[in-house]
Amino acid sequence: LDYHNPHMNLFGEFQKWKTHPKFRHFFQDAECLQYGARTLNEGGLQSIPKLTFPGGGIVGCAAGFLNVPKIKGTHTAIKSGMLASEAAFFALEDAEKGNDIVASMSIYD
Repeated sequence: LDYHNPHMNLFGEFQKWKTHPKFRHFFQDAECLQYGARTLNEGGLQSIPKLTFPGGGIVGCAAGFLNVPKIKGTHTAIKSGMLASEAAFFALEDAEKGNDIVASMSIYD
């Protein structure tokens, strides 16, 4: 999220904000029914990074696979893991034949 302080406790900061004199009256005598938060990658296809690099790959939520209209990512995360493992399997097979393993992994990209 590109914060200057990556260790900032956002929940704690929000709790402090709620005690500010300008906003405190909104929360007096209020009852929290439930709360939650998500960070969604919703940039679309152009926001998905290069998925492979020498020695590794990016899969699942880390790669930004998300069905934004339905806010669902589990299925796409699992499927990307399956595709990455298949690509790794075929890359290892190619490596046994003397081919470049990094180039072989590019089928996952």
